[in-house]
Amino acid sequence: MEIGFLGAAGTVTGSKFLIHNNETRILVDCGLFQGFKELRELNWADFPFDPKDIQAVILTHAHLDHSGALPLLVKKGFKGSIYCTEPTAELTQIILLDAAKIQEEDAEYANKMGFSKHAPALPLYTTEDVEKTLPLFEPLSLHEEFKIGNLTCCFYSAGHILGAASVLIASDEKSVCFSGDLGRNNDPLMPPPEPPAESDYIVMESTYGDRDHSPVSSKEILKQCILEIAKSRGVLLIPSFAVGRAQNLLYEITELKRNGEIPAQIPVYFNSPMGHEVARLYEQYPEYHRLGPGQFAEVMAEVHCVKDAEESRALNDDKLGPKIIVAASGMLTGGRVLHHLKAFAPDPKNILLLAGFQSPGTRGHTILNGAKEVKLHGMYVEINCKVVPSDSFSAHADRSGLIGWLKEAPFKPERIFLVHGEPTAADDLRRCIDKNLKWVVSVPRMNQIIST
Repeated sequence: MEIGFLGAAGTVTGSKFLIHNNETRILVDCGLFQGFKELRELNWADFPFDPKDIQAVILTHAHLDHSGALPLLVKKGFKGSIYCTEPTAELTQIILLDAAKIQEEDAEYANKMGFSKHAPALPLYTTEDVEKTLPLFEPLSLHEEFKIGNLTCCFYSAGHILGAASVLIASDEKSVCFSGDLGRNNDPLMPPPEPPAESDYIVMESTYGDRDHSPVSSKEILKQCILEIAKSRGVLLIPSFAVGRAQNLLYEITELKRNGEIPAQIPVYFNSPMGHEVARLYEQYPEYHRLGPGQFAEVMAEVHCVKDAEESRALNDDKLGPKIIVAASGMLTGGRVLHHLKAFAPDPKNILLLAGFQSPGTRGHTILNGAKEVKLHGMYVEINCKVVPSDSFSAHADRSGLIGWLKEAPFKPERIFLVHGEPTAADDLRRCIDKNLKWVVSVPRMNQIIST
């Protein structure tokens, strides 16, 4: 069996792993590269394989850095099945359609305003490309074995977002477990990840491999920020991933109100049409999260859902707080949150809460590192508001969580490969595993192929 590390090697984004066993070729994840320009440009390059030769894709979860290149794969000739859990199939449909729409709108806006270096600016893919991809999805349940050529596969809960899974892939001779993105044991909504399935090799994420999360809870961070804007009559702006992060934020804000820890009258605006659709799936799949049927609908009933661009603009025109705005995208790379940033970041009485990982090369990472202005829509915006960074909201396991997950393994693997991490994070985790577990562990290079 060969494993090709074609993405998320030496970086967090672009997850893409090619498994080749005799005549069977499958791809585990097919994500977009995000962050630095040189990484984003990889999305426009040809795949380092012929998509027509791939029999199937196994998708661990719906986030764009794992699913976002699927329409490109289909556009280049892939005709096989895309296997994933049932919630992941529905979430990915929502996410890909939204991504295509944003790309089309951004290209149109860039052409209208004339700030693109390309003439004309084009979307990476279109809604039509996504529509051709969706019929290829084959939803499965957790723990349900399925065959692809001469390989047997099975999903296990990863606890990261709704439907997220690790996957075991086995031939007659060798087996490999892909962790996917692993969640936290104390996530407000998601259950803890299941232990790794018994296998010869483990390909594991290392996003937070160099540190542990803050001991201050996400709920406490929210409480402090909200009480501050209640006093200053400011705006709390929270850039958020529309899948997973946004739902956790809305749940914890609602819990703070119900417990009397923050003023109940402060309005909460959820400005993500995609996020509204995602919230519906929490009701559809209660077996995949901690709440019971109907409980998440009660949370959403206490939130103002912004439905269109006109309502979004009205939020920006009304500078008076206190109010809370949760809007995509989580790293300030696109979407309606950029217009809110333009409206509220210049005012010192407002707060920008960076609720999670900010990939290098994104506006979120630039602000995290102290930038006093950022460029968006062809202009520079001053960042005079208070910036509160916190990893307490992360849906990823930290270093202790990752080591703890490995310790739950019912076996000692022959080798561990660390992916989906910046070089420092991956190498720190490598040394930690070597020191504490004495297991063979390495960090693959981009496009490296390893024979097992």
